[in-house]
Amino acid sequence: MKIIADTHFGHSNILLYEPLRIQKARMEGYEDFERFLINRLNEYISKEDEILHLGDVAFKDAYKTASKLKGKITLIKGNHDKQKHLEYYKSIGWKVIEDIEIQTDFDKEILNYLQYKYDKKTLSRTACLIKKIDSKTILFSHYPVFNDNPYDEKYKNISKLLEEIFYLCGCDLNVHGHTHSYMVNDKRCINACLEVNDFKPFILKEKEV
Repeated sequence: MKIIADTHFGHSNILLYEPLRIQKARMEGYEDFERFLINRLNEYISKEDEILHLGDVAFKDAYKTASKLKGKITLIKGNHDKQKHLEYYKSIGWKVIEDIEIQTDFDKEILNYLQYKYDKKTLSRTACLIKKIDSKTILFSHYPVFNDNPYDEKYKNISKLLEEIFYLCGCDLNVHGHTHSYMVNDKRCINACLEVNDFKPFILKEKEV
């Protein structure tokens, strides 16, 4: 499985927040970051590759840029993925995860418990996938589980819910997006954002987890 996160197509301000994006594009001979990014990702992705996108695909009307990406893509909804966009991604064959999806053996009462404990708004904003890879149970999400970034205080309810899911499902690791070049100070969290992976798809085994 190859993993990407936070493509942010159509988000011009991201080049101000994350200047490495345009710097890398220019190093590779591009003035247009998005053209660079599409070509860069497609260089490492085939049509048959299973791709997990950890959210924040595009802004405003740039969501149709998604059709240029190769691969069989599953998207975990991020905070900038609007419903209109999600419907489009489904129409081009993507699988979209909009809630808590657990692909391991677990006590089904966990979901009932979480639905009872947390409010509907928090639940509706929290999407994740729990999956066993080799001997590890991995929680894939847009937001990091153990988020220590002060800027993300507004997402604290989501972080609390993700942390509870992490422990209830016996997870070993969290592979996340959202933080771009910011690295969460918890070794259980693996940042799959483009900025820290040389704008290539992240492959979990390369980290020898």
